[in-house]
Amino acid sequence: MEDELEFKVWRSAQQACGAGAFVQLVDEGVGCFKREPGFDPTVRLHASGIGTESIRVLRHVLKRRDIYAGPIAGYVELRSSLRMHLRDHLQLHLMRLGQASDEMKDDQLGRDLGL
Repeated sequence: MEDELEFKVWRSAQQACGAGAFVQLVDEGVGCFKREPGFDPTVRLHASGIGTESIRVLRHVLKRRDIYAGPIAGYVELRSSLRMHLRDHLQLHLMRLGQASDEMKDDQLGRDLGL
C-alpha cells in the first residue's frame, strides 16, 4: 500500500509539471535533503513503479550532484531516508497545487499529526 501511494505521488507530480519544472522539483528535493547520522539502508526505485521519465530525471539529478544512483538505467539506488524525503517533497508540492488525491491528503494529514 505504501509503495502504491509513492508510485502515484511520483507519477502525479510528473504529470502536474512540465519537463523542466519536474527536473527542478526533484533537484530541489535532493538539494534540501539532510541525512541523519547512522545506518540508512540502500533501496531501489524501479521504472516499473515510478515511471521511466521519473527514473531518468532522478538519475540525472543525482549524477549532477555526484550521488551514486546504481549501475543500470532501469532503477535508481538511493538511501531509504532520501527516498522518503523525495516522496514527501513531491506530495507536498501536489498538495500546494491542489492536485493531491484523497489518499495523498489523508497520508499527509497523518504525517503532519505524527500518526
